[in-house]
Amino acid sequence: MDLQSLVAAHMPNRRRPSQMGAAAEDRYYRNQISLPRLRLRLLGLIATTAGVTLLLAGVINT
Repeated sequence: MDLQSLVAAHMPNRRRPSQMGAAAEDRYYRNQISLPRLRLRLLGLIATTAGVTLLLAGVINT
């Protein structure tokens, strides 16, 4: 057997996804494209990272 046939023989068969209703499909796509919420912890991390970057770049004189 060649390598391609060996790999093809051991690949799992994937079942077709079940049919979704219109409401379920709308929820699925709405959840996929929603932007992540910026939480306070994330904003603090971004501000700290920006401050350290500016400090290392020499923009902020200490």
